Amino acid sequence: MGRRVPLRALTLAAAPLVVGLLTLVALQTVGGSGISATSPLGIVVLGLAAASTIGVLVLPRMSAHSRSLRRTVLAAGVTAMFITGAAITASSAAVMLEPLQLGVLVIIFLFGASLGVILEFSLARSLSADLQRLGTAARSIARGDYAARAELDRLDEIGEAGRVIDRMALELQAMERGRADAQTSRQAFLAAVGHDLRTPLAALRAAAEALEDGLAPEPDRYYAAMRHDLDALTGLVDDLFLLARIEGGALQFRRVTVDMSELTDEAIEALSPVARLKDVQIRLHTSGHVYTSGGPAELSRSLRNLLDNAIRHTPHGSEVVVEVRDEGGPFVRVVDQGPGFPAELRDQAFDGYTRMSDLDGRTAGGTGLGLTIAKRLVEAHEGRIWIEPGPGGKAGARVCFQLPPARSSPNEIA
Repeated sequence: MGRRVPLRALTLAAAPLVVGLLTLVALQTVGGSGISATSPLGIVVLGLAAASTIGVLVLPRMSAHSRSLRRTVLAAGVTAMFITGAAITASSAAVMLEPLQLGVLVIIFLFGASLGVILEFSLARSLSADLQRLGTAARSIARGDYAARAELDRLDEIGEAGRVIDRMALELQAMERGRADAQTSRQAFLAAVGHDLRTPLAALRAAAEALEDGLAPEPDRYYAAMRHDLDALTGLVDDLFLLARIEGGALQFRRVTVDMSELTDEAIEALSPVARLKDVQIRLHTSGHVYTSGGPAELSRSLRNLLDNAIRHTPHGSEVVVEVRDEGGPFVRVVDQGPGFPAELRDQAFDGYTRMSDLDGRTAGGTGLGLTIAKRLVEAHEGRIWIEPGPGGKAGARVCFQLPPARSSPNEIA
């Protein structure tokens, strides 16, 4: 079955016939009854209108199969000038011009037609060159060269297509850069996980071999060290499984009304032994009961991760301050006196694939999953978490998170 001709194309094809009929009516009005559809001039007018109709139907299909836009534009221009020349010649013959006058008219027409061909060639050349640039850029982008640009300085549809392709290339380039950065970060993350697994495993192997060979002078100390390494391995594996569940959308928890002030106090109490080992004091500033809706265990895990991170990086003999207040929902800020986060890395600190460089004065500590898990759990409660600079710019770190208020009155408090 052949392709159906669209209604719009049929309407456009009928336009020359309508123009021809209107022209014939106008000629009859001006020239009298001597001009009709069967008269020589009438036949010429209707014949040219029919030829134009055929051109309207045929030329678009021919252009679709042409390999050169320049040839298509030239063919359309020459066809239009041929129809114009035929109309002028027929009208001149109808009014019976003198041969000299007719010759001058033909020469002037050929002069105008030549200028028209030159102008059409110039236009076609410009269109063809810009379309070639457009095609070259598109092919380069398809091959993976996202730095390719069309850079067309046009205001028409071709220029708009060029700008769309350039924007697409820019976005693809940014995505490729992000993908490469993510790949590098993932490799660093896997290396960090491997290191954090290898270190306690090597210690466990050494301790087990010493005990097995009877070379451990104080077996109780070896057993305690082995238990510490096992706890470290268990914690790391638990963190990895929890992060996998969160990012896989498998985390589920029952929402109840939670008092964040009370939950924070419990987290501080749980981490007090860790703080005492570094001679770090933890102070809580709260405005009173502040409620939200969520999972107590998940919110407690977020708080403990932030507190553990602050205790680990604050200097010996200093303090960690925790603020809890109501700002249209619980607002929590954990402030330490450590080296803080560089401004350019604050947005990346919660990325589990990112490790801070020791040159920046603050490391994420192993794989840095604590901050990542805290962020994912806060976001699971429709909250947001961010890092503020400490006093004096880089010194100190302030990790804040905001949670929505409780969805109902605090009738069920965890």
